[in-house]
Amino acid sequence: MATDLWYGLLPEHLLLGTLLGLMALEMCKVSAALGHTLVRLVLVTAGSVLVRQYTQGYAIDLLPGEIRIDSFALLAKLVIVGGGLVWAFAFAAQATFKSGMLLCSSLLGACVMMDSAGFIPLVLGIEMLSLPAFALMVHGAGASPASEGAFKYLLLSSIASALLMFGIAFSYGATGTMAIDAFAQLAADGSAQGVAATVLIVSGFFFKSAVFPFHGWAPDAYSAVRVHVTGFPASIVKGAVILGLVRILSTVSLSSATVGIIATLTLISILYGNTTAIRQTTFKRMLAYSSIAHAGYMMFAFVDSTGGRVSDLLWYVAIYALTVIVACASFRSLHPGEDDDLQVLDGAFQSRPVAALIFGLAMLTLSGLPPLPGFFAKLFVFRSAIASGYLGPAIVAFVGSFIGVIFYLSLFYRLFATQRSEEKVA
Repeated sequence: MATDLWYGLLPEHLLLGTLLGLMALEMCKVSAALGHTLVRLVLVTAGSVLVRQYTQGYAIDLLPGEIRIDSFALLAKLVIVGGGLVWAFAFAAQATFKSGMLLCSSLLGACVMMDSAGFIPLVLGIEMLSLPAFALMVHGAGASPASEGAFKYLLLSSIASALLMFGIAFSYGATGTMAIDAFAQLAADGSAQGVAATVLIVSGFFFKSAVFPFHGWAPDAYSAVRVHVTGFPASIVKGAVILGLVRILSTVSLSSATVGIIATLTLISILYGNTTAIRQTTFKRMLAYSSIAHAGYMMFAFVDSTGGRVSDLLWYVAIYALTVIVACASFRSLHPGEDDDLQVLDGAFQSRPVAALIFGLAMLTLSGLPPLPGFFAKLFVFRSAIASGYLGPAIVAFVGSFIGVIFYLSLFYRLFATQRSEEKVA
């Protein structure tokens, strides 16, 4: 048992050990570069451990009803740790001891969420994920709009946690246990208490992932912080929240009432996010509304009843998180300052062709144009929805996706525009 606790949770132990090690290194006043190198090495090691465990088919109930290691947990943690590794490499220049600690803390919380077989570790994990993200928003920002954006994130995240725990209380009252499996049975039976518990829990996750109408915090929070920080909640935190909901509803056949609520809100989120993003003039606010639309696509996968929602969302989260991080990193390379007006992209290909091409490909991937990975991410979700008998909602989601192509292509066009750059030279 002790061996299983060590080996099964080895990635979590590595993250926790790194967190403590970074504290010690900062107290010893060594170079921050050493701490950042340690973070990257540990994330590579944790990813290697997860790959090894998955190829071995490792699966165990470490604490029955509380902690479970299975194929989904391993793959989900691999996606999250991989996203953290890409973020650490992409923004190495902005790394500090504190940012490394906050990154490891947030990744640790995300991994605990993926291991959860009960609601107690799930709630602990989601708070361990969210609170470091709040701290990262204000880290090194001083008295700036970041404080207001982070406060809004913290306040509404607290409301989301309250909704989540209220739903868990409904589930506990009906089942007498905190096990997620018992809730899954309750959610599938269609009873009033089951629907209420499901709607409250899903609403909490909708808040955390900024799905309409629980999206109000995202534009202000994203736009108030620095570009590299924006990439963190928009990719890793959002992806972990989505996968946390998958952990709860992985194979649950939801009642028709619950599916109707989820489908309606996700479709509105897709349409609202894409149409509002078109009107934005700054990169971070555009990314915020884009993330609202993509949260809608990901949550739309929960209408699936064919059993494909797990694989669909693992692919979507992995592709989306990587693309957002790359987009933020390439935008910062194109314009190192904190001015994120989209006009800075005009003619960028002439001065920084490599960064401009990478940014353009990231935008095309987010748009879902074939043959880029984003196309297949959306294709899997739409295919599962159609196979489940939701052709009409899938068509509406596709129309919303087509609207999104408009502003993504406009950003791609800006990179090669010459008129504005010629005007500046004149």
